[in-house]
Amino acid sequence: MLKFVVGLLALSAAVPSALAAITITGPSSQAYWVANTSNVISWNYASGDPDPISIVVTNENTTTLNGAFSIAEFVSVSAQTFTVTNVTLKTGSGYVVNFVNGSNPSQVYASSEGFEVKPGGTAPYGSSVVTVSGSVSTSLPASSRTSSSSAAASSSAASNGALSAYNLPNAGLTSVVGIMGAVVGALLCTV
Repeated sequence: MLKFVVGLLALSAAVPSALAAITITGPSSQAYWVANTSNVISWNYASGDPDPISIVVTNENTTTLNGAFSIAEFVSVSAQTFTVTNVTLKTGSGYVVNFVNGSNPSQVYASSEGFEVKPGGTAPYGSSVVTVSGSVSTSLPASSRTSSSSAAASSSAASNGALSAYNLPNAGLTSVVGIMGAVVGALLCTV
């Protein structure tokens, strides 16, 4: 009977990690981190998953990371994201984010896929470079020149792939000017 109780206690200690449905979706083998910048950990969870959790990063290569690196404690799984600011990990591959029991870090609830930390200055994962080309012409309808009417902006551009803005009903002149400033700024950045 005593062996049965000891076995049952050992099994109950293992149950939380076996039943946890937490899935770390990022970082992943495709979604890398960039050193010395902010990076995001994202996950899905199910009702009844352990909450809160602690977050640690590990790497089997001890020359890259010697031991577990604690990121945060007492993180609510319902948040589904956590931003790690100023990542100070060495560049390299084989990193893994682990969600662990804060009272017993050897109890791992979920692990990410292995991921890479790229050098500072690398474009963050998922970012894209926008290239703006062509010309933009702008005109304001005569009705927008009076103080009693709402301003609307229209923009026309040649069919060469240039940016175009659409009518903005009920937008104030300040909004129109701000939008056009953003367009001009984007064009100047490409010169």
